[in-house]
Amino acid sequence: MTGWDERYAGDDYLFGEAPNAFLARQAALLPATGRALAVADGEGRNGVWLGQHGLSVDSVDGSVVAQRKAARLAKKAGVMLNLILADLSDWVWPDAAYDVVAGIFIQFAGPSLRE
Repeated sequence: MTGWDERYAGDDYLFGEAPNAFLARQAALLPATGRALAVADGEGRNGVWLGQHGLSVDSVDGSVVAQRKAARLAKKAGVMLNLILADLSDWVWPDAAYDVVAGIFIQFAGPSLRE
């Protein structure tokens, strides 16, 4: 079990089920349809919210525990998430594949990864 798996191991959602407040304030900027990437999406609260706004969402995270919880949250909300289990330090980022990219709380990554 990774450190992130341990962090997400409880039954409750670590950051809750509602989207990040900053992201939610951007609702008016979202396209009506399109593809979204939720980077380091953890338990899926931001990816689910993007899906509720009509976007097809790739939810990328390195924790299998968090992604299981993201799948439950998506089911509860009635949306689909394409869950991608990946270490972001070596994930091959698609080029020009998304209409929206949400990277919330990626400050935990070191400077070279954030670049």
